[in-house]
Amino acid sequence: MIIMSGNVLKSVFTVLLLSLVCTIHAQTTYGDTIFYDSFGQHITRVTTPYMPGGSYVFADPNGTSAAKEIQDNYYAVIDPRHIVDAGQSSYYWTSTSPTSFIPTGARPYYTTDHTGDTNGAVMVVNAGTTINYLYKRDLALKTGFRYRFSFWIYVVARSSQFSMEVVNSTNNTNKTFTGPVLNTEGVWTQYTLDFPVPLSSTNVTNNVSTGLQNKYSLVMGNDYYIDDILLSTLHTDPVTVSASSNGPVCEGTGISLHSIVGGGAPPFTYSWSGPNGYASTDQLPTILNSSQNMDGLYTVTVTDAIGQIASASVDVIVISTPKSDIKLSTEKIDSRNNEVSMTSLSESGINYKWDFGDGSTDDQPTTKHAYQITGSTAEFTVKLTATNSTGCTSSSVKTIEVIPFIPNVFSPNGDGINDVFMNGFDIHIFDRYGLQLYSGSSGWDGTYNGKKMDNDTYFYEVRYLDRNKNTQIKKGYITLKR
Repeated sequence: MIIMSGNVLKSVFTVLLLSLVCTIHAQTTYGDTIFYDSFGQHITRVTTPYMPGGSYVFADPNGTSAAKEIQDNYYAVIDPRHIVDAGQSSYYWTSTSPTSFIPTGARPYYTTDHTGDTNGAVMVVNAGTTINYLYKRDLALKTGFRYRFSFWIYVVARSSQFSMEVVNSTNNTNKTFTGPVLNTEGVWTQYTLDFPVPLSSTNVTNNVSTGLQNKYSLVMGNDYYIDDILLSTLHTDPVTVSASSNGPVCEGTGISLHSIVGGGAPPFTYSWSGPNGYASTDQLPTILNSSQNMDGLYTVTVTDAIGQIASASVDVIVISTPKSDIKLSTEKIDSRNNEVSMTSLSESGINYKWDFGDGSTDDQPTTKHAYQITGSTAEFTVKLTATNSTGCTSSSVKTIEVIPFIPNVFSPNGDGINDVFMNGFDIHIFDRYGLQLYSGSSGWDGTYNGKKMDNDTYFYEVRYLDRNKNTQIKKGYITLKR
């Protein structure tokens, strides 16, 4: 057990899992204990061989008053009940409760290690103002394994803080966990740090340093115990990967590639390859606007944190889209010439749907349509959608411009033929003297105030919107002949 104390400031101790050197011995398997330090059972103060030189000073029971009392920047390995046996001692080490500041000379308020062993030793640390390692071990760790570094801490006098660090000097990597500022006294708490030692083609083992470090500086506080420091291997199943896609896909749509990893040690790296030099490092890449040359085999290779590799492939099929080109007999119509023939590049097995732009449709490869012309419509948009047997579609559009036809004569005689002038257009009709006879959009029927006008020539003004939404004005003469 490790008892660490250091007056009440922040006691930050860093667990430095230094250089992740994984040396794998032939007998190393998953779940093996690499080392376990419980500090044994000691009723007298002893040192630990894993306290780095130049860091904390051993609290020699025969030493100075500061050493005997385990004051700031001193440590010792001992059963908590026997801290006072060295003679003079103060601070929380001999208090009767976590809130008592007056030493009684009796026994410390906490007398067992975190397992309940009343004879178990801990590392007692008065961290004080020393920000340094309090425990450090250099190891040769076998590659291709994950490891777990853990320890227990008990704050005697707050506040304290630590860090756990792993430094792999073989591959120049490190992993650090800095714990929170600990202000709760009298509670044992365990902290862990997991780290990998990746497979290497050149090194069977890596040189790794694991350690705990105080990270807080405080006088009158920062006192704690450390116990049961453990490094062991973690079970890792072999890494596996499966690959899939949203294929088959239609040309012009996106290709979504999927990979699912099983086993292995995270984090994972991904490497996709495919037709035409395709490459991606995403787990779930997407290729926009697919084309026929993207059809083929896509392979993903996954590497986990310890260097295990797995690969999988998926065959992606890109289906060509049907042709939907439109051919029109004319792209301009008026009220006399309002019928348009429409033709597609017909292919077998293709379903066609025409949208004439006026609410009418047809499903034949070739069709014709007669439009109803009004002054409110400047153009019609024709859309052809072609769909093949696999559901792939393509569409094309063309516009038909509406040009007003203005006759030079009309005969409002009630025979149903040419009885109204410019129905659906905004028009104004004047006689030869400038009198306005009609204004509106329902067409002039040859009357004024209900009276039939004489056969004569009249002046008109027609207004309409062209396909660009601009107002056009046409002026001229119309002959009324009954």
